[in-house]
Amino acid sequence: MEVCKVFWWKHNSRSGQYSSAKVHRTLHVQPKTDTPKSVEDYEITVDPLEGLEPVIFDGM
Repeated sequence: MEVCKVFWWKHNSRSGQYSSAKVHRTLHVQPKTDTPKSVEDYEITVDPLEGLEPVIFDGM
């Protein structure tokens, strides 16, 4: 297994501005081809949440 990207959201409080389910639902991974073979074969997008921006780490 390989970790290609890590999406990290840091909330402004211990209980968080949004539920974990709401945050997780903002992440979308769609294949660009019928038979994806690498991370480049996917389109990865994040819907914005007010006051909560993800930090994206590549190649961890």
